[in-house]
Amino acid sequence: MARRLTLLAGALSFLFACVGPEPKPTSPSWVTVPASDPHLQYTGRVEVSSASAVFSHPGVSIQVRFEGDALELLLKDYGAGGAGSTNHYQVTVDGGAPLKFAVRASQTVYELAKELPPGEHTVELIKLTETSVGRSELQGFRVHGRLLAPPARRTPKLEFIGDSITCGYGTEVAIVEAHNPTTGFHSINQNVTKAYGWLTARELGAEAVTVCYSGRGVYRNYTGGTLGTVPQLYEHVLPEQSAPRWDFTRYTPDILVINLGTNDFLAGTPDGTRFMSAYKDFLTRLRGHYPQARIICAVGPMLSDAYPPGQYQWSTLQSWVSSVVNDFNARGDARVHYLAFERQTEPYGEDWHPSATTQAAMATRLASFIRSLK
Repeated sequence: MARRLTLLAGALSFLFACVGPEPKPTSPSWVTVPASDPHLQYTGRVEVSSASAVFSHPGVSIQVRFEGDALELLLKDYGAGGAGSTNHYQVTVDGGAPLKFAVRASQTVYELAKELPPGEHTVELIKLTETSVGRSELQGFRVHGRLLAPPARRTPKLEFIGDSITCGYGTEVAIVEAHNPTTGFHSINQNVTKAYGWLTARELGAEAVTVCYSGRGVYRNYTGGTLGTVPQLYEHVLPEQSAPRWDFTRYTPDILVINLGTNDFLAGTPDGTRFMSAYKDFLTRLRGHYPQARIICAVGPMLSDAYPPGQYQWSTLQSWVSSVVNDFNARGDARVHYLAFERQTEPYGEDWHPSATTQAAMATRLASFIRSLK
């Protein structure tokens, strides 16, 4: 018996010697991921090349799903800096609380996440500020681990076309009327994720793209000038540059929401014929790009019938836009709709813009309206 036990022990020793000790887990290493990597998920107007991804609209988002414990952003920013020209971003890790941070032309590497627990993680990066603040050039990421396939895209797909209201101008502050909110634009106070479009998409579990520019109108801008209106900029990836042009096959929204017209009135009541003609032309163009989409023509909430006295701008805008919608319906397009938001009340955001509270109320109304269309 003793001899058999000795032989068995010898055999086990031989087996362990051949197999060797259990290998230690391989520790993650830093990997540089180019902006063109197919594992990166972009949403919004972005031009991706082998070298970088360029964008300027607010609400552009990039989602990165990876296995590892840290992630760094490689970004070149073209904001000039200062109160009105510093771009701000929001980063969310695994659906947690969002963190807002500023980017600078002098900095190219930003730490987005570190010391995460082992396993899979998803990081979403969102540009909060608009084109006028400056464009950005994403050069890639550094992952301490390895990339995974991107998360599933949300549905339905929404697109919001508008001006400063859609951009989230001034949503980070609330100022009562007694303290005149004519403060001037501060980019730190702009947050597109607190604007009605982004909030509506979140309420519906949808994906959102924003195409917007402060101060721009349908046929003229807040200065009274007619160059660089939203319809003129709409086909561009970067609104301030004629090239590159946006490829409309890359994103097909189920629902388009247009909220334009406020800036047309800021230099005084515009010519009604020219306004409605420009609005109709833009709608016709949008219908050509998206034959099946529902198009919601919204108005509000900034204009008033009380100011300027005697002009009744709020009622006038409602009348003109609803007339355009009725015309499309009469010609057989039943997928064009009209919606008027409630007029805003104090507190206001910067420069009399809707506060975050008003924007949230707009989102609730819009989400309910969209649900009613199904």
